[in-house]
Amino acid sequence: MREAAAGSTSLWGVRRLRGRDLITIGIFFALYVAVSMVPMVMSGIHPLVWVLFPGLAAIVGSVPFMLLCTRVRKPLAVLIMGVLLALLSASTGNLVLALVLVVGSSALSEFVRWLTGYASYRGNAVAFAFFSFGWMISPLPTIWLYHDSFMAQILTQGMPDDYVRTCEQVADPSFLVLCAMFTLVGATIGSFVTHRLFKRHFVRAGLAEG
Repeated sequence: MREAAAGSTSLWGVRRLRGRDLITIGIFFALYVAVSMVPMVMSGIHPLVWVLFPGLAAIVGSVPFMLLCTRVRKPLAVLIMGVLLALLSASTGNLVLALVLVVGSSALSEFVRWLTGYASYRGNAVAFAFFSFGWMISPLPTIWLYHDSFMAQILTQGMPDDYVRTCEQVADPSFLVLCAMFTLVGATIGSFVTHRLFKRHFVRAGLAEG
């Protein structure tokens, strides 16, 4: 691991992001958001689905993330995508949470990629777990941190009584713990499934093992 880290450090200047890399990051960012929105929309069916949606989104989101890691094996690629996601999350009013959780977890992801030399499937899988945790969890703590205003907003929207009562149950902090656990499990499953599905692609990119 230290050798990989040293190698990546010596190549820091050579591995600068270029215009083509930025375009690739933009493409996979759009794909990541698109596939992650499907479970997010499904979570509107019932409040209890909120607990599951981050894990489900991590499973499908692993495909664009892991493929990005094979195409742009350079510093800052994941951090840039994280900043874009933070801005997207901040547009919903979660500015502080987005900056702390999304950008912070993306920075940790970049650190893991640096430690593993940007050429390790396991390293990228761990990086994805950090990345998923920050992005998927960031919209949810508002339920607990701003409980009264959140419940008042739901009531003004004319939600059914059963829906409101379930929201009160979901507001229990234990659901936040379950949500975090589902996210990490989903990221692990997603990385494994993506690796199996695209193993031949990873072999060509030199990321099949490690």
